[in-house]
Amino acid sequence: MAPACVAAQPLSPGKLGCHAPRLSGLTLAAARTRAARAGCKLHLAGAAPEQPNVQTIERQAPARGRRASGITVWLNPFCRGAGLAGPHISEPLATPGPTGLVSGFYFVGGPASAGDFSAPGCKRPEPAPGPGTVEVLDASGAVIASGTSTEGRFVRLALAPGSYTIRGTFTGATVNEAHPVHTQSVVIPSGETVRQDFFLDIP
Repeated sequence: MAPACVAAQPLSPGKLGCHAPRLSGLTLAAARTRAARAGCKLHLAGAAPEQPNVQTIERQAPARGRRASGITVWLNPFCRGAGLAGPHISEPLATPGPTGLVSGFYFVGGPASAGDFSAPGCKRPEPAPGPGTVEVLDASGAVIASGTSTEGRFVRLALAPGSYTIRGTFTGATVNEAHPVHTQSVVIPSGETVRQDFFLDIP
């Protein structure tokens, strides 16, 4: 006797789950809204939620487009810092390479509230330098080299080994209707590229 055939029962919407939207990189507040629109339940892991409008999603499971009953997201921590910050290096920084100088122009400081951010380990992304002009002076005070950078670029100058005074002009800012000028000393060893940036404090 042939076995009886049992008709397949359709799965309920709840068992089907939802198609996971992309949540990685969004703030927690935006991720909650997007997950709700997709009909997905959101489960939090990682850092404790403190500021949903600031904290971002590092990663998610399942990935975008996969069907699941819920989505787990790993939250980056809520971090505080200066509104504007320079590169995360100790300067001057000498590295093997063409003998010379590399300089960028950075604004630092600003309102503390503007410095709230979210990133793995609270490591702020490397900022891009602003525009400026660098002049290199020898011991007599004569300008022996100069270079100008645009937004997001560095000034790169080939120099002979020695001690110099470098003068940086912030062409992207004015104080009392003049471009701020900072001067500092730098030593360029043979066979090394020296990174020495200029920083302008913003109240």
